[in-house]
Amino acid sequence: MNPKKVAIITPTFLPYRGGMCVVAEQDARQLAALGHEVDVWVPGRNSGESGGYTIRSLRPWFKYGNAALVPGSFSACRGYDLVVLHYPFYGGAEAVALAKRLGQFSRLAIYYHMDTFGRGALAAFFRLHGWLVRPAVLRQADRILVSSFDYARSSALEKLCLSNPSLFRELPPAVDTERFTPGKKPEELLTRYGLATDQPIVVFVGGLDRAHYFKGVQVLIQALSIAGLKSVQAVIVGGGELIDEYKSAAIHAGVDQRVIFTGPVSDDELPGHYRLADVFAFPSLDRSEAFGIAALEAMSSGIPVVASDLPGVRTIVRPSETGYLAKPCSVSALAARLIDVLKDNRRRGELSTAGRQMAVDEYSEQRRIDKWERVADELFSKS
Repeated sequence: MNPKKVAIITPTFLPYRGGMCVVAEQDARQLAALGHEVDVWVPGRNSGESGGYTIRSLRPWFKYGNAALVPGSFSACRGYDLVVLHYPFYGGAEAVALAKRLGQFSRLAIYYHMDTFGRGALAAFFRLHGWLVRPAVLRQADRILVSSFDYARSSALEKLCLSNPSLFRELPPAVDTERFTPGKKPEELLTRYGLATDQPIVVFVGGLDRAHYFKGVQVLIQALSIAGLKSVQAVIVGGGELIDEYKSAAIHAGVDQRVIFTGPVSDDELPGHYRLADVFAFPSLDRSEAFGIAALEAMSSGIPVVASDLPGVRTIVRPSETGYLAKPCSVSALAARLIDVLKDNRRRGELSTAGRQMAVDEYSEQRRIDKWERVADELFSKS
């Protein structure tokens, strides 16, 4: 296939940590590896070259959290063979859909990451937008990409999945299985955080900002106060404006002496933080969580996972095979599953081996490149 011009339009991008950013970067890098000319358009980001693709800046008229009003996304689309829109993108997706309708570019693939819920007035806005605007955006898609069909069929896409299944392709994130590998607990990190080597460690990795309110950190903190976990240490990796709130919750629960908040860690140090764990906790609250890249990184690192029983998440955290699932928002259910893993060394070893093997066999970088090649072939053959 001749190289094509591809634009990836996303509301957020690395170095901000979040699932959408990771997937958008994988899309850019992997399409570039297939020989295509790739531009990433993102609000407020400095332009430059990275990983075989070019980053270009969209000028936001207004920003709120990870949303941005960027009418310039209309003109940014012009002339591309393929636009990959990462959705939801409130304030940007609307202009992309209009540009497609008016023939400003050839093909549109929408990567649908998740439903959005929010709280208070924001929840009302999301419902209204989902009713009035989202269908109009989705109608312009030549393909809708999802991290799992399990999530898509339980989401706002359910009716469209049933009525037009040929529109959808499953394209889950990849994990770097050469970077996230099993290994001993890093002595330097144990010393840095003052962790006892004779007590179990549970690790959480995720955003602690308001955009990631749904990660369930408070559920994990409360679970640590339950009798069977009172000797367990916790390492909470991530940064954001909610960190002080979570620290206060730890004090209130009486577990602050056993909970370490690391703040943001570098990409180089992240794999070592996973290897600190005897078990990885992924206690997300609702369907704002659609997959679980951190859980996949943990499994690639040979760490058993306890996660909330949510669509999408359960495609990788497979009960009694690669981990355990717990009822979302339930402190007692999360605690019980963590105890199940920690009390049985043999079972923990089996989960570790199975999770690592799944990551290698099903979620490698090359496997995702191959899937992108098939999707791109379909899209470009229609041009």
